[in-house]
Formats: sequence, C-alpha cells, structure tokens
Amino acid sequence: MMRRLACLTLALVLAAPTTQAQTVAAPKQPEPPRIEFPTDSLGRIIILRESYGYVSGGRRDPFASLIATGDIRPLLEDLQLTGVIVDQNPSQSMAMMKDISTKEIYRARVGSVFGRIRVMAIRQGEVTLAIDEFGFTRQSVLTFNVSSGGRTP
Repeated sequence: MMRRLACLTLALVLAAPTTQAQTVAAPKQPEPPRIEFPTDSLGRIIILRESYGYVSGGRRDPFASLIATGDIRPLLEDLQLTGVIVDQNPSQSMAMMKDISTKEIYRARVGSVFGRIRVMAIRQGEVTLAIDEFGFTRQSVLTFNVSSGGRTP
C-alpha cells in the first residue's frame, strides 16, 4: 500500500502543471566588461601613442635612411684608383682612391675601412676590396683606369 501511494504521488507530481517559479531558467551569459576610454573635457577620446627614442652613443641611427645619411658611401662604382705605393711590408703599402661623385679622397692601407668597404690587399696597379652588403661580403678588384692621353703608372 505504501508503495502504491508513493507511485501515485509521483504520478501526480509529474502530471501537475508547472509554474514559472518551478521552471529552471538557463544561466545568463555574463555581460562583457565595458572598456572606458580616457576623454578630454569636451568628451573626445584621448589616443595615446607609443613613442620611440634612440640614444646613439656614437652609433648610426638605425631608423635613418642610409642613402640620406651617406653611410653607404662610397659606392664601388664611384671609386677610382688614383695612386698605389707598394712596400716590401704589406702593412706599409698605401692606396689612394677618389670618389668621383663627391670628390672625396681616400688614403687606405690594408685593413682600412671606409663606409662598408674594407681594403684586403694592395698590389702594384690594383687594390682588392671587400664590400659588405646586407650580411654578405663580396670581393672586387679596383684597377687603374687609364684614359687616352693619360700616364700609366
């Protein structure tokens, strides 16, 4: 009898109409936080930008154009070998080169560096140069350019 009463009660509970209070509401999604932007006195949004600074300490500014600053000068195409003095001791040999675009004269020994060019060897009538370009090094030989009517060394 007790069992039948429990089943009857259960049937009545399941068959009874449900009210709003009895229904289980789905949990609400939390509202995303609102971002508050700083504003000025007129209500306009203030935009703060990142700024960069560079302390040179004797180094070249990495943000400056190489072409505008002349740090890639001299160009190999603009160099003209104007004189060579060869000594028994290679460290005492000297070469003179002229930048034909700027009229600047370079006096160099083996190991001298100007711009991105390094002097590797000085021999009679020629200079071997190493040019650093974007992480690669190439070698080039600069020789006397004898024009018609000129003297040969």
